[in-house]
Amino acid sequence: MRRFSAAAQSLGQKLKHSGKGKPLTVAALSAFALLPTQAARADDTAAEIRELKKKLEQTIGEVQSLKSQLHRYEGKTAEQDRKLKEVRTETHKRKVADASRDVEPGKSGSGHAPLPFFIDLSHGLSVQSLDHADSFHLGGRIYVDGGGSTQPEKGLSETANLTQARLQVEGRLRSIWEYKFQYDFVGGSNAATVGAVGGIRDAYLALIHPGLKPPFLDNPIEIQIGNFYLPHGMERTGSKNYIDFIERSLMSDTFGAARHVGVAALTHGANWTFKAALSSTSVEDAALKPTADYPVPLWVPSKAGWISTGGSQYFDVTARATYAPIWSEDRLLHFGASGRYHRPNDSTAGNDDRVLTPGANTYMESNVLKTNLLGTPDLSCGAYGIAGNPAVAGHCVKNLLGYGLEGVAVFGPASIQAEYMNAQYNRDNSRILEANLAGILSPGGSSLNYSGYYVSGIYFLTGESKAAAYQVDNNSGGGSFRQIQIKHPLSQGGWGAWALTARYSEVDLNSGPYQGSTFANLIALAPTTKAKTLIFNSGVNGGREQDVTVGLNWYAEPGVRVMANWTRVMALAAPYSQPYLNGAHPNTFLVRTQIDW
Repeated sequence: MRRFSAAAQSLGQKLKHSGKGKPLTVAALSAFALLPTQAARADDTAAEIRELKKKLEQTIGEVQSLKSQLHRYEGKTAEQDRKLKEVRTETHKRKVADASRDVEPGKSGSGHAPLPFFIDLSHGLSVQSLDHADSFHLGGRIYVDGGGSTQPEKGLSETANLTQARLQVEGRLRSIWEYKFQYDFVGGSNAATVGAVGGIRDAYLALIHPGLKPPFLDNPIEIQIGNFYLPHGMERTGSKNYIDFIERSLMSDTFGAARHVGVAALTHGANWTFKAALSSTSVEDAALKPTADYPVPLWVPSKAGWISTGGSQYFDVTARATYAPIWSEDRLLHFGASGRYHRPNDSTAGNDDRVLTPGANTYMESNVLKTNLLGTPDLSCGAYGIAGNPAVAGHCVKNLLGYGLEGVAVFGPASIQAEYMNAQYNRDNSRILEANLAGILSPGGSSLNYSGYYVSGIYFLTGESKAAAYQVDNNSGGGSFRQIQIKHPLSQGGWGAWALTARYSEVDLNSGPYQGSTFANLIALAPTTKAKTLIFNSGVNGGREQDVTVGLNWYAEPGVRVMANWTRVMALAAPYSQPYLNGAHPNTFLVRTQIDW
């Protein structure tokens, strides 16, 4: 700046001595005066440009970092996302715990001692210790069903009722014990024969100990003892709180194993599960006492008062394995297989009704209306006595061998699920002959084979995905689904989740050369009693039914759901006991309002 001032003064002196006019002097001085200002402005502009470039580079770097984080997030699996949420929850709880420890005993911000546990009221009542070693949850459910039938051949024309009203407690003890007890106050059809115990549903104790973890497994082998669903089929072992329809399919209600008292071993990995169980009595059986086994000897007179004793309960061996090679927040591919061995021993349909009279407890996927269109006679030949002696078990069924296959595919809001089950009854021909001689209804031969299947689909109109609800770490039913993640619950200003559903199902309980109307016509036209008996004993006709169900589901909140189902019998081959049902096409419409907590 000083150099510019000196030059201006020198130039001014020269112009003055040279005789040039005053205007020229002023112009020259003005031009030199402007030079430093323009140079300063140029320096400021260059600095501003450099600063803007620096900020732009920083912004580009931040955008690239965000893109990288987004790609990494999009690549996470559902299991990883759940672990991330668990870490965040754990961090939050530790902060709360640390804050609690920082407060002197007997003091807190509110003037009270801090609680040594967490309390959550968002879904029932949950209490958990700060170290997570102990927990307790009080929950329950209520189902209110109503509807009607266009052709109530065997059932109700219309009704409305509570179909489930349950309370349950479950929790964890010292990190290694888990327990659950659930009671249904609605009870079941067996209340008159088994009493209050008939309302018990899940009731078990489980041990999850680190010492039971083999080196080749990700998690310990869990030991479970009590009353629980046997591992047999996906739809049957999954909770009805989360299935896509009001009722399970014909197949699951006919062949799927229910809850039984027994012991199970189970474990799981990141995307697979396995469970095996040995069990016997079920509190949902028609009765808890099997028929006597040891008959009265023929040489003992009836006046002696000899009592038939020694009745032995049935037992089951079941197992199920699942594998999900694809599993993310909105993609899922699931496969599974299960097997069952059932030995009746001295059981008959008087107690083991769901196995020995298949179809007798199947209600057209409309259970509240009790529309039963299927059912075999007692495959065990029931109980009967010879020469006036007390009745003993017929023992016509040696064992039941069953298996099931399952698959699920989820792509975004769309999901397809399918299962197939087969039941092979192996029977004793000599026992069947003996029962026939005693005048007992005992059709069929030494081998009976029955089967069923369903294919169902669901589409969420509001964009939710069943893949996000898939679970492998549930000791009641791993490899199944829990509550869907509702994007916009009603309580948060949204309209909940909406879904359309559809299902096709079939059960075939006919085993023999003559079925349906052909069987009924041959019986009617047989010229002699012997001919009728031969036709009747040629096979077992429990009926064949095909149903179609369509529905609409509204998930208002987690734990609150309203469902509407319309079901139509597309084809029906009547069972032996109801030939007038051949060709019937009943329609039912049901609505369920459900809350669980």
